[in-house]
Amino acid sequence: MPHLNASLVPGANGALTATCIRIAVRPIGFNAAVDPLTCSLAMLISGALGAPSHTHALPVTMQDDALLLHRAPAQVKATARQMAELGADRVRLTASWFALAPKPRSKRRPHFDAVDSEQYPRDSWERLDRAVRAVVDAGLEIQIDVAFFAPRWAVKRGAGKTHGGHHRWAPDRRQFARFAEAVARRYDGTHPDPTRAGESLPAVRLWTAWNEPNHPQFLLPQWRRSGGRWVPSSPHFYRRMHERAYAAINRVNEENQVLIGGTAAVGHDIRSPRKGIPPLRFVRELACVDRRGRPLDRPACAGFKPLEADGYSHHPYTLYARPDARSIKAKRITLRDLDRLSRLLNRLYERGRIAQRLPIYVTEYGYETNPPDVVRGVTLLQQARYHGLATYMTWRQEDVALFAQFLLNDIEPPPRTNDPLEIARNWNSGLYFHDGRPKPAVKAFRLPFWAESRTLSGNDVVVLFGQVRPNAGREQVEVEMRARDGSWIPIQTYEARAAGDPVCDTDTSFITDTEGFYLRLAPYSRPTRYRARWIKSDGTTEQAVSVAVGRP
Repeated sequence: MPHLNASLVPGANGALTATCIRIAVRPIGFNAAVDPLTCSLAMLISGALGAPSHTHALPVTMQDDALLLHRAPAQVKATARQMAELGADRVRLTASWFALAPKPRSKRRPHFDAVDSEQYPRDSWERLDRAVRAVVDAGLEIQIDVAFFAPRWAVKRGAGKTHGGHHRWAPDRRQFARFAEAVARRYDGTHPDPTRAGESLPAVRLWTAWNEPNHPQFLLPQWRRSGGRWVPSSPHFYRRMHERAYAAINRVNEENQVLIGGTAAVGHDIRSPRKGIPPLRFVRELACVDRRGRPLDRPACAGFKPLEADGYSHHPYTLYARPDARSIKAKRITLRDLDRLSRLLNRLYERGRIAQRLPIYVTEYGYETNPPDVVRGVTLLQQARYHGLATYMTWRQEDVALFAQFLLNDIEPPPRTNDPLEIARNWNSGLYFHDGRPKPAVKAFRLPFWAESRTLSGNDVVVLFGQVRPNAGREQVEVEMRARDGSWIPIQTYEARAAGDPVCDTDTSFITDTEGFYLRLAPYSRPTRYRARWIKSDGTTEQAVSVAVGRP
């Protein structure tokens, strides 16, 4: 174990500060030029806390189809700018097959060239074109889900009732691949913009085929009867959908990246066509292996080839619990369980079931709040603080390539609805209420922050993590501690280089890394609150949402 020596001296209001931190440890695998008895604080953090060993770029994606695909042009532009000002890096949009296809309610497929978007109804593309343009004009990147639902003519007959055009029973994968190619060709960077003469529509390079294929709301059947027992159906059906869509999108441009999965966090014990499959079981079935990694001997796995993809997409919702709460049920993969997903993906790669190592893309995540959601909501401040903790957790896991916020605004309830249960039917995880009033999570998204106490070799320290999102590059930050009289006082925090002697700052402020992140230590003296303060270049400041350490 490393040994931490901190010289503690009394400071203002009874707070303790440290003069310099030196760590005695014999590291393994570090450069021989480093004194083995004097490692940096950064090395301690990396070893003891599981922090990335290098600057970890963790872009964040935001999704709000209601605002970007179903609002007037001026509001769409304003929404994209607002997302950029908050600090989003990317926007996730849905290219709905049902919404874009010709005659989607017809049982008979119309005659048209399905890979040519110009042969689809022109009006159907206007909303998606408008959103793509607005997002790119705001300086953000785009991810498109080629997704739900299927047109009626592309699903099996007699598949049971659907509501509102939610056709999802065994969609025709060949027709789906043609639709995926049509979307990719439209946004390959060369397709003429129908509203801007002489210009092309923007290029999109990140894609996902379908959404939550392990959830019965988006794909059916999940299970089917075979030989008198229930066997998984959706993983094998989805594998063929993905394979065809992956090939089609890559034919358009080899720079396109296509994610596999997009899985929901939960599954069920009950097996039936309309009960979802747990995510780890779904992944194993995708790769045609059993729990021990042995190839499955099933007709659905005949001719199996290693899975081709550029990343694995997952939606690790925790719903009511803290982000760091390990799932009680093994059938869930929430944020705390992403390491289990990583281990499975790595094992499948090592056994040749996946063609390349797959980073994890968290493409959907968030907490619903009460108000307005009286069923699933956490408090407004919990939502804000959980966002900081969730950012910290995903930043620590180096194979996580993307984090997410779903939504910008709560979904607007039906007109003249005051029934709390009816309001709870919508998704209420926005940074703003449906009418645009900000929640504390707005501040937390701009300046995610987390603080927690740890004991390292008998020394109590506070681990301080955060990011400045709205601006690119290094930013000046200071951490404040709440004094006994209720005032906020700046404290010295400490970070050391990866090589050489520890760096002891003479000022309470410090500079983030190039991605706006920081990870610092301070001596722990008593239960209290901490918060970060962003010191902007113009001299103004902005505070993060405070976090309690201990029981103040």
